[in-house]
Amino acid sequence: MTKTRVVVALLAVLTLPLALHAQYPPGGGDAGQYVIQSAQYGTAEHHVDVTGRLKELARQDRTFRLDNGLFGTDPDPGRVKTLRIYARGPNGQERVFEYREKSIIDGSLFRGWGSGEWGGGGWHGRWEGNGGGYEPQPEMTAALQHLREAQQNLEAASHDKGGHRAKAIEIINQAMREVQAGIDYDNRH
Repeated sequence: MTKTRVVVALLAVLTLPLALHAQYPPGGGDAGQYVIQSAQYGTAEHHVDVTGRLKELARQDRTFRLDNGLFGTDPDPGRVKTLRIYARGPNGQERVFEYREKSIIDGSLFRGWGSGEWGGGGWHGRWEGNGGGYEPQPEMTAALQHLREAQQNLEAASHDKGGHRAKAIEIINQAMREVQAGIDYDNRH
């Protein structure tokens, strides 16, 4: 090998880690500056906690279009909904990111987006983002998540069930509204 080829090969070997680090930063490309604490979808009057579902979506794809089908619920029919992502920045400051229905969600701002290493709590604010201090309701939130999963399973099932599948979906939708109403009631009282 000539001296030039040796120098070029040596430079390539030495700069490869830098190039890979730039292309694949620590955190697997999820090195945004904000850490998600919680996510709510709906309107100020009617909204649901979608933190768990957002994690599932983030693990599948970095960007997606926001609509009711994405979260398996329409918390306030006939009204334009918003996804509110409550996050903390590098200095601990709180920030609310808002995405209106039909907008594109890009997780590049959020640390741990694709890995789902976020949403472990720490946000106890209200829809307005004022840190209003209500008690978290993990059982009610879990119930909503399980109902959403049941709804998705029923929707994926074959349609020929003598009307029972459709009735079960209707009952699950009613149950989700009631659970959310219970959460909202508790948050106000």
